Amino acid sequence: MAAASLLAFVGAVLEAKSQDSTEEHRYTIRSSDRILSFYLWSIITLSLVIYTLIDLELASGSRLVVAVAMSVCIVFGLLVEAWLREYTRVQRQSDASPYDKANLLSRLTIFYIQPLVSLAVQRTITPDDILNQMPGWMTDKTGWERLESEWDKNVAASSSPSLVRTVFWVQARRIAPMYFLRVLVSCLMFTIPMLLSRLLESLQEAHAHGQTRRNLAYGLVLAGAMFAAAFAGTILKAVVRQTLIMQSLQTKVALIGMIYKKALKLSPGSRSQSTTGEIVNHMSVDADVWQDGIYDMSSWLSLPVEIGFAMWLLYGLLGWSSVASIAALLLVAPLQIWRARVYNGMLKDKLTVMDERVRLTTEILAAIKIVKLYGWESAFKRRIMEVRGRELEALKRLGVIFAIMSIVFTSVTLVMSLLTLSVYAAWGGEGFSRGQLTPQTVFVSMTLFTMLRTPIGELSETVANTINVIVGSNRIKRFLLLEEIVESNVSRDPAMPMEPTLPLVTIENASFSWTKQPTAIVSVDQDLAGDLDDASQPLLQASEERNGSEHASTNWRPTLRHIQLSMARGSITSVVGRVGQGKSSLLSAILGEMYALQGHVSIRGRIAYVPQHAWILNASVKDNILFGQPYDESRYLQILYSSGLEPDLAILPAGDMTEIGERGINLSGGQKQRVSLARAAYADADIYLLDDPLSAVDAHVDRHLWKHLLGPEGMLKGKTRILVTHGIHHLKEVDKVVLMKDGEVAEHGTYQELMALRSVFYQLIKEYSISHRKAAAREATGSVTGPTLAESAGTDNVESRSEGVTAAQAEESASSSDLDDGSSLAATIELSEEIALPCNDNKTASDGKLVVAERIKEGTVDFTISLAYVRAATYKLAGLVVLFHVNSHGCLVATNLWLRYWIQNDDGTGDGDGDPHSHLAGGKGFSLKVFVGVFTILTAVYVLSCIIVIYVGFAIARIRASYTLHRDLISKVFRLPCSFFDTTPLGRIINRISSDLQGIDDRLPWAIDEVIYWGVRLTASVIIISVSTPTFLIALPVFIVAVAVIQKYYLASSRAVKRIFHVSKSPVFQNFNETLGGVTTIRAMGLQERFKAGNVGLLLTHVNAHVAYSYCIRWVEVRLQFLSSLVILVVAVGFVVSAGKDMDPATAGLALSFTLSITQEINNLVRNYCETQNLLVSVERMCEYTDMETEAPETLPLDPRVEAAAAWPPKHGAIEFVNYSTRYREGLDLVLRNVSFKVGAGEKIGIVGRTGAGKSSLTLALFRMIEAANGPWIHSSSSPDGSEATQEEEDDNIVGKIMIDGIDISTLGLSDLRRALAIIPQDPILFAGTIRDNLDPFQEHSDADLWEALDRSHLKAYIQTLPGGLSSEVISNGENFSVGQRSLICLGRALLRKTKVLVLDEATSAVDVETDELIQKTIRAEFKDRTLLTIAHRIKTVMDSDKILVLEQGRVIEFESPKVLLARKDGSLFYRLAEQSGEV
Repeated sequence: MAAASLLAFVGAVLEAKSQDSTEEHRYTIRSSDRILSFYLWSIITLSLVIYTLIDLELASGSRLVVAVAMSVCIVFGLLVEAWLREYTRVQRQSDASPYDKANLLSRLTIFYIQPLVSLAVQRTITPDDILNQMPGWMTDKTGWERLESEWDKNVAASSSPSLVRTVFWVQARRIAPMYFLRVLVSCLMFTIPMLLSRLLESLQEAHAHGQTRRNLAYGLVLAGAMFAAAFAGTILKAVVRQTLIMQSLQTKVALIGMIYKKALKLSPGSRSQSTTGEIVNHMSVDADVWQDGIYDMSSWLSLPVEIGFAMWLLYGLLGWSSVASIAALLLVAPLQIWRARVYNGMLKDKLTVMDERVRLTTEILAAIKIVKLYGWESAFKRRIMEVRGRELEALKRLGVIFAIMSIVFTSVTLVMSLLTLSVYAAWGGEGFSRGQLTPQTVFVSMTLFTMLRTPIGELSETVANTINVIVGSNRIKRFLLLEEIVESNVSRDPAMPMEPTLPLVTIENASFSWTKQPTAIVSVDQDLAGDLDDASQPLLQASEERNGSEHASTNWRPTLRHIQLSMARGSITSVVGRVGQGKSSLLSAILGEMYALQGHVSIRGRIAYVPQHAWILNASVKDNILFGQPYDESRYLQILYSSGLEPDLAILPAGDMTEIGERGINLSGGQKQRVSLARAAYADADIYLLDDPLSAVDAHVDRHLWKHLLGPEGMLKGKTRILVTHGIHHLKEVDKVVLMKDGEVAEHGTYQELMALRSVFYQLIKEYSISHRKAAAREATGSVTGPTLAESAGTDNVESRSEGVTAAQAEESASSSDLDDGSSLAATIELSEEIALPCNDNKTASDGKLVVAERIKEGTVDFTISLAYVRAATYKLAGLVVLFHVNSHGCLVATNLWLRYWIQNDDGTGDGDGDPHSHLAGGKGFSLKVFVGVFTILTAVYVLSCIIVIYVGFAIARIRASYTLHRDLISKVFRLPCSFFDTTPLGRIINRISSDLQGIDDRLPWAIDEVIYWGVRLTASVIIISVSTPTFLIALPVFIVAVAVIQKYYLASSRAVKRIFHVSKSPVFQNFNETLGGVTTIRAMGLQERFKAGNVGLLLTHVNAHVAYSYCIRWVEVRLQFLSSLVILVVAVGFVVSAGKDMDPATAGLALSFTLSITQEINNLVRNYCETQNLLVSVERMCEYTDMETEAPETLPLDPRVEAAAAWPPKHGAIEFVNYSTRYREGLDLVLRNVSFKVGAGEKIGIVGRTGAGKSSLTLALFRMIEAANGPWIHSSSSPDGSEATQEEEDDNIVGKIMIDGIDISTLGLSDLRRALAIIPQDPILFAGTIRDNLDPFQEHSDADLWEALDRSHLKAYIQTLPGGLSSEVISNGENFSVGQRSLICLGRALLRKTKVLVLDEATSAVDVETDELIQKTIRAEFKDRTLLTIAHRIKTVMDSDKILVLEQGRVIEFESPKVLLARKDGSLFYRLAEQSGEV
């Protein structure tokens, strides 16, 4: 009756739960945790009831039937509740992640990732396959905002806030339950040795008295309990680790977001303290310490529990003798303290040097074209390797520390067992008599010591990880505490004032500086009293736009002083002045980018900013112009026309959808500037700050932009425009002219007013001697022959390197019909409107993509990659590591065998001193001294082997491998052709030299060491178990197959996800680099939130891959631990079933102790093996670059038929092109076609032509930045799609050549060639270092030579005012020098080289007219005996050339003296270009 009532009650409960389950299946995406927990708890309790019934011999009758029936019903309910809901309507409609949809059982067993793991075996996983893996709480931005908000509170409340404490406070609600479970898991795992003790006790009893039914049942229950405890501990540990890692990743995302946000708010002083490389390292290295940080910190709770639990169990087993193990721990404690202190300092040193290396490499690679043109690869490689050497020296010192500390984290448990068992054997019995060593005593204690190895080893690792977290967090903290821009310095009101007469920009008696004021300004007025009257100041003062004399003189003065200006609504204000007088600084002050020392700036309305160097995103032309704004077609087309971009879109392969390469690599300088102008115009702002945007365009494009965009009648009329310019031909049309001199407004007013003053401005105008008035008058009357559509786009200095249709072909089709029709500029532009936006649907040749998506390799990591790493470390060192690992584990196994031998032969009566009573039964004698002596020898050899393994592996082999791989990578990257850098974002390369290299330095060696360690240890365990338990051999094949299958699934999925993880990180790097390069533009246009959101999107994509990867790790952990638990069950059941007088308990103890460790061994071996495979992806990614085809050799032997001394470097400078053709990359059309001309020694040649005509291609060909088509260094010139060659291509199959002084340059090494030529590039680039380094990186010249070069480049007086002179610091990108001063330093480089050939690539576009004239005079005087090739878009600069080379569509159209060409008038293309420029 009672049974029936119980069944009825259970049925009612199940029916209620079934109803709840039905409703939840209908309305929720996952099963109820409460219902599943009820079922699981019911099963556990019923199992205990059934066991009790059997144990009390009450199994007969209805009670057992009822219990079993209830169990069956509950198991059935559990299966129904746990069944997957992937086919229910509510789940199909949900976009929740697999984790959010998974029920409790699926989360516990990590089953929710099974579809992805199974898919990986069928095909390679793609990024689309792992979308939406993160739980919803990870993507909730409130989690990130809470950290930022809490940090801001702590900063406000404390002068030294703790970032670590802030993180834990914010995450406390989620962390606390997981930390409690972590401690619970530790306690649960130590129930296993307790159960083992009971099992061995049972086996000893069976051995002594024979097996009984009750003893058998008890043994089976103990075996089952060991299995359950091991598996339950595994599941809980996996859940805890996964949850804590996801919390860590959420923290990492929040910290990177804070770093990114901070980078957008840094003050000028803070920006000078934090280089791009350092900020990237904060993101890639310092924030990365948090990806496991929260889990690592939980060890501080679990490790004391584990060590304490083990000590308590040892005390219960060995009594007071266990104090010896505590003493051993106390003895090594000082080592831990010493290590923590030393490791902390060493890690800081390493990270500091790593910052320097990444910063230096980033800077050099960003300017790799300049490095190659100067032939400076070897000098810069040497600088990088010197820094790398210091980094590896710090890494080596860390390896030595690890070797010393191996005594603690690998050897201490064996030392503890030696001391403890020796003390117990000698004095562990009653009255300090000898203790009896039994299987239970020895092997349970050895199991405990083995289990202690994990927490003690983790203790050392936890100390290191904690130091990493603290150091990394402190570095981030220091960055987050850097000074920010004080936005209150500039009062901004985005709304336009109601009163139209109110000025939109007002500066009231303001002084600004790029550096903080060291002392109060007490004498500014006196200092400036006489400055304004000094009209005869030197051209280049001891001041500059950035730092200038601020650090050059003890009399510190602001960069800008007493500025009093106002700009009315709709006005045009032009800011002019000589180089370095503060023009660009004035715009920066208006934007709030400088320290405001006094006065006030007021802005009314929205701002758009065009920087002097156009900031271009790696996106399509359209995206760069829209810049996140909604698309308005009519406005967009009007802006394309006004900014002169329509012809450029006509020649681009995908029109406005053509992708612009990183830093605008595939656009000319003028095109980049016009895109920047178009972006500003599309923003429809109220105030436009324009920093010399016309310097990079031709004269006729200048007029077009002025007429249709910037000028009084341009598209921006009605807007307030502040234009910094070095040109003065538009000044008559502006409303106000501001003349900057020595950081002050020297004069301001209308053009007529300033001319009437006949002061500084009047003198500046007198220097301007081009015939612009004549050209402007002709244009106004419409009499001038209008430029073609292509011409209106500008004759820029670098032709578009786009795929598909070449610039020359497209330009021909766009403009050939307009050359001779006499149409006006206006008519030409009207025509252009009809073809303004090429129909992308009709463009089938190309999708406009320049940057190719990063390739994700498929399948296993090739074995050659592993060999590449081993070869880098050397086979000899690798062999030594394996040998000593085998030796150490041999000692470990021998120790256990020695203990078994001792147990089998010792009855505890001998004293080991030769006493007759020490003779044992059976006539065998045994000495305690022998026992302890052998044990000590084995332990000592083990400890020594461990030290040697760590030292050889981490202080020698690791360093050699890291050095070799990095050296090979840098050497190869420096030797890759320019086409590689055109199509590869810098972020991809930086990802390899930072994240990938850090993985190779830090994680890969440990993973390989762990594979060897656990592999040798598992082999030893399997051998011991197989010998001790032959029945295990029956299950072994099944076990091996199961492990192999699990490994196959895991490796396929984790490897693919890891590759996606690596690839997804490159866009984060790229975005950081791009943002840091355009911070001023972003802030000026108020786009911080948009860019922060973009950064978060890229981060979430990257972290999503990391989460998927962590799922894969947990998946394999649970399944391998389940198999390992099964091994424990099989071996334990085998011994229980075979227990009896014939079974040796010592053998059973030995086998079971190794069996318990096999759980950890299998899991760690497979996980570390797969982790090694995944980390080898970093080596694979580096080898991907080192296996690429390089440029021609740097050096080649000269033709033996020519006397070396007389042949090279060239003594005359005669140049000859012979039927020369070239292309930028294989698969693209030719950019130069059968070019033939001769340049005599010492001749001055001007090179002109339209956009895409081939001007800069000619220069690149001369320096062999691109090679001759079909030449000896071109592997293939065929079309990549295998199409047949056109007639033009067949005509170009002749191998052309370039001769310098009769030497074919293709027979020269690239370094020999490039260092024998000189160039002054359009973009003057300086590198971080000193003035001396930038002038002479090879240290080939004396200081006297350097000063002479600076003197002749008109920069000596200024450099002498700097502290240190030639040793004065140059910060990254030369930002502490004005653009004009950088140009003069580049001129100094050319003067130093004393080569016979000099190329000027529009070198004076960024300087004022007076400085331009001075530089031109210097060039004419200093290079009068050299061959000079000048690429020009200012026709004036080449009018005095000996000859003019006119290029069109990659061919030579004209090559005569200017006089001859101008005499041809309309029959000459040069005449028309000169006419458009106002020169005729």
